[in-house]
Amino acid sequence: MQLRFGVLLFAACLLPAQTPEFTGVWKADLAKSKFAGPPPSSELMIVDKQGAILKITSGVTDHHGEYRSSVAYNTTGTESKNEYHGLPMKSRARLDGDALSISSQVAGERPTAISESYKLSSDGKTLEVQSTASMNGKERTQTVVFERQPDAAGDPLRQPEQTAGEHFKNVQILKDLPASRFIDTMHYFSASLGAKCEKCHIEGHFDSDDKKEKKAAREMIKMVASIDQQNFKGHPKVQCYTCHRGAEKPLAAPAFAMPGAETASVAAK
Repeated sequence: MQLRFGVLLFAACLLPAQTPEFTGVWKADLAKSKFAGPPPSSELMIVDKQGAILKITSGVTDHHGEYRSSVAYNTTGTESKNEYHGLPMKSRARLDGDALSISSQVAGERPTAISESYKLSSDGKTLEVQSTASMNGKERTQTVVFERQPDAAGDPLRQPEQTAGEHFKNVQILKDLPASRFIDTMHYFSASLGAKCEKCHIEGHFDSDDKKEKKAAREMIKMVASIDQQNFKGHPKVQCYTCHRGAEKPLAAPAFAMPGAETASVAAK
């Protein structure tokens, strides 16, 4: 009897150490989900956990086509670095029972905070993902319910994505980038210059070359690539933000302080 009790006690002590089995292929149940904006036509997710590292590859399809993203988190709470729509993102992820919580900060002129919770059902067949994005005092919350799928269901997401040159019209530079990566790069350009898409593009006619700014942007992309190739062995050390810093026209010399700035600085001391 004592031996049996000891075995049961040992097994009970092991239970808290068990971690939820997030690994697998998941497909969103659109009817059970609540999206912050227009719902996609489909959403697929592959989760792979190797030790403390959890990698999530997502594919969302809507009327614009397919958008893919891939992120990796250290589930011990150590800071992880990824990208969110082309902008730097730092996150901390922690496992707590049958749930995974992720807290992220996205850099940029309009910093965004993202809070996510992944909760696995007791039978391991359903994964509920709740997320809240906060920017400029506004919040967008959504809940996506995923159902576990056979491993083969993830094959479309494992195949190479269309390139920008194949997917979009009149792409002359960066045509070999995956289509999703190309869109993220456009977001990065916009944030780096503090400008909207319409600065270089005609709304509804993004393939048009009528704006001189678009032609200038192509030359700038080639210039940056040339600098990196000639000076940094092709590594992307110099980018748009290196010079623009959120302004359409980069400064060639230090700027004068704004009136009253020096006084305010002295008062603060």
